[in-house]
Amino acid sequence: MKKTFRRINSKIVFLAAFVMLSIYFLLIKAELYESQSALIVRDLSSASPASSLGLQLLGVGSSSQLQDSMVVKEFLESLDMFLILDKEFGLIKHYKSDKIDFIERLGADATMEEALKFYQKRLKVHYDETSGILHIAYAYTDAKTTQKILQYMINKVEHEINEFNRKKAKKQLSFIELEYKKSKEKMLESAAALQRYQNEHLLLDPETQATSSTALIANLEATLSQKKIEYQTKSTYLNSDNYELLRLKSEIKEIKNSLENIKKGLTGKSKNRLNKILFEYDRLKMQLEFNTEVYKNTLLQLETTKLDILKKAKTLSIISKPNLPDGYTYPDKPRVFVTIVIAMLLLYGIFAMLLAIIKDHKE
Repeated sequence: MKKTFRRINSKIVFLAAFVMLSIYFLLIKAELYESQSALIVRDLSSASPASSLGLQLLGVGSSSQLQDSMVVKEFLESLDMFLILDKEFGLIKHYKSDKIDFIERLGADATMEEALKFYQKRLKVHYDETSGILHIAYAYTDAKTTQKILQYMINKVEHEINEFNRKKAKKQLSFIELEYKKSKEKMLESAAALQRYQNEHLLLDPETQATSSTALIANLEATLSQKKIEYQTKSTYLNSDNYELLRLKSEIKEIKNSLENIKKGLTGKSKNRLNKILFEYDRLKMQLEFNTEVYKNTLLQLETTKLDILKKAKTLSIISKPNLPDGYTYPDKPRVFVTIVIAMLLLYGIFAMLLAIIKDHKE
């Protein structure tokens, strides 16, 4: 009699558990409607689509796209996004309301961390590395509201990711503006230094002066050789005190003096020798050219950064818009019912087996 009573009691316990679980999952548990969307984060500032083509052929999205998608994922799951949604849709109040079943709903004294976990539990974000598509889904107790929430998330993410790039560009702009001012000052200083040097030595271009001096030296040396040959030729049949020989001798001496003076002006020890002037002139000129080139580059970067602040650097290409669910997504009642039946039968079988083992052991 006791054995029969025990069996009846165990069956009643399992049957009661089965009924309670079935009632909860099939009748009491809040029905959640899930809205889904798929999108791709695109970088409009990227000028090298061919470079990412090879990665796509290998079945891998670009590193920039992966990074941007991970940023979007982290932002969607962040406390910042949750607070924004809570302000717009009152999520915390909803999570504590009777629209959520008594087992799952948040307590009245729930912390912000608990509310965030509750939100993250209903949010699904998955990045497909093969296609580069970001899949987003959010579950809520009302079909229209979950669609609105998901659409609001996408709009907010696109705004925030571009705002992030604008803030980054503004920081770069302040740095480049400082470098632009420095490069402009250096360019003007080097131009003034070159001008002062030209005015000091009364030379517009020492290179032209050096070229002229070199040509003059060549002409004088040629003339000197010619006069020496003429002097040697005439000295063979004229007396040494002949007027013609004296004149040639005087001309040769004058040409030699001229050559010596010109060469001293080019490479002598004088402070104003031309080679020293030319070297310093070239140094100042090269410094001016270098500073001018730096100025041009910083000016180009400055204008480019200003455009980066104004333009929309990132965009979300929506492949599928947030859908309006036709029916609830969770819980999957037929599947849950079958799972409960199988689980209870397994547990009852294990329990009955344990009772039989205990009975055999006692006997």
